[in-house]
Amino acid sequence: MLTEFHAAKAQNEAMPASAPSTSALWGEKGELWSASSRLPDFSRAGYRSGAAPIPRVAVAANVRDFGAKGDGQTDDAPAFNRAIAATTRGAILIPAGRYVLRGVVRIEKSDLVLRGEGAGQTVLLAPASLSELDPRPSRDGGKAHYSFTGGFLTVAGKTNGATLADVAEPAPRGARKLVLSQPVDLARGALVRLQMSDANHTLGRHLHGDEEDAGQDTYARLEGRPWVSWTARVVAVNGRELTLDRPLRLDVRPEWKPQLLAYEPTVVDVGIENLSFEFPGRAKMPHLKEEGFNAIHFSGVSDCWVRGVTITDADNGIIVSGSRFCTVEDTHFRHDKRRGLTGHHALWATGSQECLFQKFRFDTTYEHDITVEGRATGNVFRDGSGVALNFDHHRNAPYENLFTNIDVGDARRVYASSGRGDRGPHSGARTTFWGLRAQRGEFPPAPRWPRINVIGMGRAAPSLTAEREWIEPLGGRVQPPDLYEAQRGRLGR
Repeated sequence: MLTEFHAAKAQNEAMPASAPSTSALWGEKGELWSASSRLPDFSRAGYRSGAAPIPRVAVAANVRDFGAKGDGQTDDAPAFNRAIAATTRGAILIPAGRYVLRGVVRIEKSDLVLRGEGAGQTVLLAPASLSELDPRPSRDGGKAHYSFTGGFLTVAGKTNGATLADVAEPAPRGARKLVLSQPVDLARGALVRLQMSDANHTLGRHLHGDEEDAGQDTYARLEGRPWVSWTARVVAVNGRELTLDRPLRLDVRPEWKPQLLAYEPTVVDVGIENLSFEFPGRAKMPHLKEEGFNAIHFSGVSDCWVRGVTITDADNGIIVSGSRFCTVEDTHFRHDKRRGLTGHHALWATGSQECLFQKFRFDTTYEHDITVEGRATGNVFRDGSGVALNFDHHRNAPYENLFTNIDVGDARRVYASSGRGDRGPHSGARTTFWGLRAQRGEFPPAPRWPRINVIGMGRAAPSLTAEREWIEPLGGRVQPPDLYEAQRGRLGR
């Protein structure tokens, strides 16, 4: 790998400064890549793992028929919930208007879409916070409950699925085959979960590239619970041998008691589309005391989406927790009355796998603009822009997430990350930044997160270490500029 890099470096130095160059981790068209390399496969992020577009669902109901007024005065949350209860499947239209929500609108079933008539046309107003409407005790030493959870639009499900077999043989990261303890009756295309636990603290270290330990808080949180619950699709079954559609993100080792389970989410194919949230804009509470002006929360769902949504003066914008294969696109975060750091988290993936966040625009700054934490893995953030974006790695072992083809605005906040120190390093292994751009400021030195990849950013000296960082500036320009798109083209269907 170093040989390829030095050849690329020499070629790049011979080119004009404006000419893009290729990475030794990928090459021009992926010819230098392998599934076991330090550059992960991100090609299956998003709705249906990218195998199908987000559907255009036919309208089946209208919130006005259930009593919603949209007059900016009436509490329309009960009417929204009546419409959801009465609709088996399809889109529920929210016509243009200003709809007051004095309670949570909650979806706990599949195949529903809440569709407005456009951001700025269909506007959801929350004049009171979640903590005012539904007070909850503080947590974790006095932190406000709604600093971390909840949304005025909440989509909630559970991850079900019976245990199918133990995994009988070890397998290396990058492999696609698992050998099971017994044959299983699975059809091609079935979704399964690989589950692993950590009894001796070695799996927590493996999530950090076998270089650093997970934090004591992480071990305490996960005591007696699975550390890894990773979903893939079956492409072939041959006796006890199972072939999956995507490479393993981690080794499979017997000491971690690996098991294969069915994946049967209770909520799929729910969408939120074409609307705006406006919060009253009173001054933001101090950090970790936020009162819950939160827009959207996806919890424990699969193959759901948000698109065409604008959020103004929120505490938390869009939280995606414990979910898989969701897409969040065409979102706009802004402020009206608030000033400074106007919110807590804008886009937040916690404990979620292979979700896609794309085409976002930030005209404001949050404490944490874009956040991954809690063993979030394979998530992709791409094709967006902001004022001064930061990519917050909030500890508890997020690993193998991608940030690509993004204009960060002011570069100086880009790595700013938070989270208590006893939760371990900010990031697990193989976080990848690819082709980020800035309008002003210099990109700061890359943090020494385990096996971090920083490609095509700034003009710092390269730093290539097999066991630690891979910093490949390439004069601030890299070809291809969007790793997700490139991997989709080479590794996709």
